[in-house]
Amino acid sequence: MMDPAGSAGQTKLQEIFDSFNEAWLKYWESCIALQNQLDESLRAAREVQWLAATDQGKLSEVNRLQRELFASMPRRLDYTPLGQVSQDLDSAPSKISGLESALSSEEESCKKLEAGIAILKTRIQAMKEALQVARR
Repeated sequence: MMDPAGSAGQTKLQEIFDSFNEAWLKYWESCIALQNQLDESLRAAREVQWLAATDQGKLSEVNRLQRELFASMPRRLDYTPLGQVSQDLDSAPSKISGLESALSSEEESCKKLEAGIAILKTRIQAMKEALQVARR
């Protein structure tokens, strides 16, 4: 006969994992949307950066810097089939801690991204104003 407390605990654990799975799917969708938007923003920013290449020397330098930056960019996550993932609940605390740590690091990266966006917006405004003056 099953222990009612153990059964209730298993049911609660299953509900928590189900809820986490729903949250994970929403998180993953937002990560993909953000990655796509970042790719589009990078493309647009590269095009503006090329405007600064007033001669072949500068163009070569811009291209070199961009190659270095793109070489250091993380690649998209590879899919790992679930059958290859350990489902041992004894390892759950360390996996949860790993996720918590990764999310904290990601949160810090997002803050840096926001700061970078703010700087670019400031520079964009300055470029727009300089272009208006130059066209007069």
